[in-house]
Amino acid sequence: MFMDGRPLVLVVEQNLRNLELLDSHLKTLNLSCICAKQGVRAVILAQTHKPDLILLDMMLSDLSSSQVIAYLKQDPQTGTIPIIAVIPLTLVQNNNFSVLTGADDYITKPYNFNKLEVVIGCYLSQLNFSNSL
Repeated sequence: MFMDGRPLVLVVEQNLRNLELLDSHLKTLNLSCICAKQGVRAVILAQTHKPDLILLDMMLSDLSSSQVIAYLKQDPQTGTIPIIAVIPLTLVQNNNFSVLTGADDYITKPYNFNKLEVVIGCYLSQLNFSNSL
C-alpha cells in the first residue's frame, strides 16, 4: 500500500504510449501507480515497493514475462502479490494461454478499461480496498 492509503499498482508495459494511458486511467480511479517498461526494472520495483497488484505486459523485450512471474512468485516478499497478465487479443483468439503460467488472471490488449476496472476491483476488494473503485 502506498503511504497515502491508496492501493499501489505496478504497471509493466513495454509500449510507452500504453504505459502512459494506463497510468493516467488508473490515477482517475484513485490508484497510486509506479511504472516500468522492462522486466528487470519491474522485479526491482516490486521488491522495493511491494505493490498491491501488478499489471504485467506479457510481451517484454529484456526478460520473458514468465521469468518475471517466476522471480516474483518465488520471492517471499512478492510471492503473494496478484499478477494480472496483459496479453494481445490474438493470443487469446489462438488459444495460446501458455504465456500465462504463474499469473493470477489476465486481460487483453487493446485495453478494455471496463474489464480492466472489474479485474482490478476484484483483486483489490480481496485485499480490503473496497472503497477503491
